[in-house]
Amino acid sequence: MELNRLDYVILKLLKKKNCISHFESATLQEIMSFTKTSRPTTYRKMINLEKLGYVKRGCKSTNADTFYLQQKGIDIVEMRGGLQDDKE
Repeated sequence: MELNRLDYVILKLLKKKNCISHFESATLQEIMSFTKTSRPTTYRKMINLEKLGYVKRGCKSTNADTFYLQQKGIDIVEMRGGLQDDKE
């Protein structure tokens, strides 16, 4: 499966927020507020990115799922230009 623009936006957001460990992760709500997508759409995106090995679930924060970048996700963000073209 190929990643689309929204997938890259989410990965770049997690990198920008330094969400790279179990304890440093972003909630679904934080991701939704940045991407302006609905909860079901965002959740499906995160599950797909998790299945593909780009992100992993972090700590449960007050019954909210959190997500952080895996090394594969960090690598793709850095390979695609990192945060230099941060226009999203």
